[in-house]
Amino acid sequence: MLIAQHSSRAAGDPLSRHLLFQTFDASEARERVADIYCPHELTIIGGSNSRVDTRMSHVPLGGASLNRLRYGPTVKIDAGQLKTFVLVMMPLLGAAHVTCGEERMCARPGAAAVVSPTQPFYQTIDANCDQIMVQIDRELVERTCAQHIGHELRQPLQFRLELDMANGCSGWPALVSYLLAEFDGNARYLHSPLVRAPLEHLIAATLLHSQFNNYSEELAQPARPIVPSHVKRVEEYIKAHADEPLTVASLAAYAGVSTSALYAGFRDFRNTSPMAYLRAERLRRVHEELLGAVPATANVTDVAMRWGFQHLSHFAAHYKKKFGELPSDTLRKQ
Repeated sequence: MLIAQHSSRAAGDPLSRHLLFQTFDASEARERVADIYCPHELTIIGGSNSRVDTRMSHVPLGGASLNRLRYGPTVKIDAGQLKTFVLVMMPLLGAAHVTCGEERMCARPGAAAVVSPTQPFYQTIDANCDQIMVQIDRELVERTCAQHIGHELRQPLQFRLELDMANGCSGWPALVSYLLAEFDGNARYLHSPLVRAPLEHLIAATLLHSQFNNYSEELAQPARPIVPSHVKRVEEYIKAHADEPLTVASLAAYAGVSTSALYAGFRDFRNTSPMAYLRAERLRRVHEELLGAVPATANVTDVAMRWGFQHLSHFAAHYKKKFGELPSDTLRKQ
């Protein structure tokens, strides 16, 4: 269990030193919680419609925050979509019945809920359920994910709802236990901006690698080697000068390396050659020009020749392989 890993002091009452508020008024509870998270509907199940016994502790961590929340009575909460943050809910006592998108689960000690920001979210929290919650900015999680996989996200990040906190296979419980223990102690170093920045990244990265999500397969791939600077320089040069008569020798001279080193760099890190990269860039430019051309006035041969393609049969074959159609077909689309 999460708390079992703490010191005896921390295990007794985690985050008690960081109490943000306590109230018996439901409206105030909703407003104060909304100040930290987001606007939501709060309904008390049974008993008074206005009386709760809500306590919330809060530790800001830059792009994340560490929280503890208890409402008292059984409550229903409808938050719509969280939109700007991911929320990890980890009950210490009791249970919360959580729905996020098409998934449903009972969060309880040993089973946390990871709420994705773009999915509809609502829950029923049982009476006296006491939870540790980690809030992480969506921008931070997505930026960290993009850094780890090496490209921008093509679709919104979405986590599996249930996170197993008890099997020891995930780094997430250990990280949360460490954070709770440190903030319940006298860890003044954690207030330093020099510490907070890498700590934010650690929180986001640990969740990404601990909990299954729609980028888990890519995240599990070995880290890609760093592309040599001379390869990147030549790529940028080709894009800026694709309409000029470039040669391997001129590209190598620009990069300040030998032609063999340039060939090796493109072979090892791009799985192509410098001239094949140039050809692909010129094909892309032809494709763009044909897409924007007027068929009555444009001519495929003229466009191809302008971009350095002298052998039209070879040009057409390379074009079809790259774009799945002949250049004349692209032109006829207009």
